[in-house]
Amino acid sequence: MAPHIAVVGAGAVGGFIGAHLTAAGENVTLIDRWREHVDATRRHGLRIDGAVPQDNAIVPVRILSDDEIGSLKALPPLDIVFISVKSYDTRWAAELVLPYLHADAVVVSAQNGCNEATLAEIVGASRTAGLIAARIGVELSAPGVIRRRVVRGSPGIDVFRLGELDGQRSARIETLATLLRQVDSVAVIDNLTGERWSKLAVNAMRNGVSAATGLTIDALDNHPQLRRFSIEVAGEAVRVGQRLGYSLTALGAIPAALFAAADGSAAALAEIEQRLIDAAQRGAAGQRPSMGQDIVKGRRTEIDEIYGLVIQRAAELGIPVPANQTVYDRVRAIENGTLTPAPENLLGTVE
Repeated sequence: MAPHIAVVGAGAVGGFIGAHLTAAGENVTLIDRWREHVDATRRHGLRIDGAVPQDNAIVPVRILSDDEIGSLKALPPLDIVFISVKSYDTRWAAELVLPYLHADAVVVSAQNGCNEATLAEIVGASRTAGLIAARIGVELSAPGVIRRRVVRGSPGIDVFRLGELDGQRSARIETLATLLRQVDSVAVIDNLTGERWSKLAVNAMRNGVSAATGLTIDALDNHPQLRRFSIEVAGEAVRVGQRLGYSLTALGAIPAALFAAADGSAAALAEIEQRLIDAAQRGAAGQRPSMGQDIVKGRRTEIDEIYGLVIQRAAELGIPVPANQTVYDRVRAIENGTLTPAPENLLGTVE
């Protein structure tokens, strides 16, 4: 029998994965807390608006709201679960599906942040794996509608990076990779911790800076001061990761070592800037990272799970991270209603 796959969190990333797996003929159940989204998807299917016409699709899917989870009792146990909720909901999502897991199930964190340890605590380390999505460029633009601003198979980078906690290239990870190649490009990795922190540095460079300023990625990269500030944020996160002993990889297509060096090397800074400018010229205009989307929609952000984690680890190491602290403080103030998103929120901190 085909494995029973669940996706908890049928938003941008989870919905995109679930829709394409369903379209490929897999046995998939989507689960989401937003009832309006669930109802719209039931009525009309999950609509994917792609970057090019051939990526457009409307996929009828099986979808449950979280309060309908008991209906899983009538279905086979879950063999594969993708957790694609916000990091602060990781524990809730894992506990939600725990009673319905097959003994040999694998639960995959398909999230921002570093959530594998939380999943392992609840479902067991032997049933936990990690999935990093790079340059996927998706957003839940309306109930039942996912928009993707980059073409499938983003040239030059594997969209999904998939790994076991212990770095082993196991049979199940190869099975998962084959499954996910029906969705987009996949690389199996042996350095989940290092790659996860590298993605955290990307999130630090992009998410909160967009949320604090209200600007899209291309607008940030075309703004000289905010572009340099973003590089500073990423460099701080990279240096913390290096001190933690992680083997860091590229941030997007830019080596982590360049970000680490940019604080004291004009040449490294200039190279990163040029790469970002070039990417902004050929990339998707108007792309807003998830935290920027959250602020626009008035939703809680992952500020603690991204910047808070960098700040916490830096404090433990005795490393100053003023740029990350600034972003944290500004986004917190926006969430508290004492600031509104504007470039000036960060421009005053940039030399």
